[in-house]
Amino acid sequence: MTTRTSGAAAGTAARDAALVSVTGLHVAYRSGGVDIPVVQDVSLDVRPGRTLALVGESGSGKSTVAATLLGHLRHGSRITAGTVSVAGQDVFALPARELRRLRGGTVAMVAQNAGHALTPSLRVGRQIAEALRDEDTARHSVTDLLEQVRLPRPAELARRYPHELSGGQQQRVAIAMAIAARPRVLVLDEPTTGLDVVTQRGVLDLIGALRDELGLAAVLVSHDLGVVAHMADHVTVVRAGRVVESASTRRLFGAPAEPYTRRLLAAVPRLADDGLVLVAEDGTREIRPRAVLPADAPEAVAVQDVTVDYGVSRAVDGVSFRVRRGEILALVGESGSGKSTLAWSLAGLRAPSGGTMTAAAEGQDGGDLTAPSRKRPRDLRRKVQLVFQNADTSLNPRRSVGDAVRRPLRVFGTAVSRADAAVRARRLIADVHLPPEFADRLPAQHSGGQRPRNGIARALAGEPDVLIADEITTALDVSVQAEVLRLLDDLRRERRLACLFISHDLAVVRGIADRVLVLRHGVVVEEGPTDAVFLAPAHPYTRRLMAAALEPDPEAERVPVPEEEWQDAASGDDMWTEITSRHRVRRWRPAVT
Repeated sequence: MTTRTSGAAAGTAARDAALVSVTGLHVAYRSGGVDIPVVQDVSLDVRPGRTLALVGESGSGKSTVAATLLGHLRHGSRITAGTVSVAGQDVFALPARELRRLRGGTVAMVAQNAGHALTPSLRVGRQIAEALRDEDTARHSVTDLLEQVRLPRPAELARRYPHELSGGQQQRVAIAMAIAARPRVLVLDEPTTGLDVVTQRGVLDLIGALRDELGLAAVLVSHDLGVVAHMADHVTVVRAGRVVESASTRRLFGAPAEPYTRRLLAAVPRLADDGLVLVAEDGTREIRPRAVLPADAPEAVAVQDVTVDYGVSRAVDGVSFRVRRGEILALVGESGSGKSTLAWSLAGLRAPSGGTMTAAAEGQDGGDLTAPSRKRPRDLRRKVQLVFQNADTSLNPRRSVGDAVRRPLRVFGTAVSRADAAVRARRLIADVHLPPEFADRLPAQHSGGQRPRNGIARALAGEPDVLIADEITTALDVSVQAEVLRLLDDLRRERRLACLFISHDLAVVRGIADRVLVLRHGVVVEEGPTDAVFLAPAHPYTRRLMAAALEPDPEAERVPVPEEEWQDAASGDDMWTEITSRHRVRRWRPAVT
């Protein structure tokens, strides 16, 4: 006897059926004649209109699991057990032709770095057109897709090259390409890493709206638990290739069952933290108070009315600040606000168009930092050192980490011989909390959390007075990020380093910085002690940044980012409104509509 199902019931069952089903998945790679497990016994299901997040530390296997939904495996690895099913199809049983149809047609991916994923020599409109299937071309034009991802002036933007777009615009183009063929499953691999908080919020709200509108099943891979709390319906925590815990987002954030999950959640910085967080084995949080800066701490660097131009475009406009020894000053603002340009200028990589930059020295005359690095005296050049954002590309992949640290020791004359340089290099590597024998390893042989430390060790080789940290915790998981931040805090205390800290993560800034400068379009709109700026932001732009930041709490109220209409009112000598003796805001007035 056959049981028949009514049409309504069948429709409900179809909607409730999992679009993605991973069962007992094991992935391993072959080394020395034995299988090395990467993923072990992972199972998950995702239904239409739902988002599942995979979280865990670097190397936990979460990206490997997500990539299997497109039939991707890293070179040398293979599935040793289990199945991966998408829309009822066994992905790894499909012939090559059907697998190509699956990719883009049924499953699409939004990669971590849209700038790298887009072809630099092709206009973005042509790249989106290539992603369209033939049968979709008539129904969905390129401009329609660009409008759907909320990009302004889509016809004009379609004619641009990727480098002519901001980071947020590049990410939206990548999303347009992903949804061009109307996929049923969207894989999001760190889709907002490196984006400022306002752009990140816009991209996430867009993805959420498209998921609901198109009925997509989404798999989100992210180390940012604020993003996970904002986006996901269900969270699977992965550690060393195994599922540690899997639960609804509200249950997992509200009452994590496993100690590892509790430690992971506890390590996340929050906007309310007035110092760096220290996490115990049981997952309890303790806030490390900020270092107390002596009243007589000497000045390390002074910047006065600095401007930086790119052709006819002004990237930095009249910025002034001073940083004392042992102090951390944070620069915050959206992408394109001039933060990194200002840092590169201070480091001698971009000459300013106007203003003064001076490195102070105790008992000595200050050094002029407006000259390019190659024209600065050697002793002045070593005083300001930069730790680059991407530790992977800032180190020579063919030379050992020890070589990378020894070179500045010899260039700046802080080591008297090769033997002395070798000893000092190992000591510096130990100072950044790495085993000295790691000096003999290549950068690729270090983990994601070890590479930023290599960059810090190289910067310390010149015995600088000023350290510039440009987004050094971007793309790090929360536990590794906490270790790097504690290291930076230890170094500024022990070596009395003045630090210029650039970050999009406002919770990280709240925990580590003593003072904050808020930049918008190259202009400082607010500055003051960290607690004062975060607790009582006085400029509408600062309030907008704070509102866009995502807290790791799914119960938090989903308030829209405010769009206060305002106009700049600074002029001549009347530039600032003094909130307190140390907290001031650039003059502004409500816009007249």
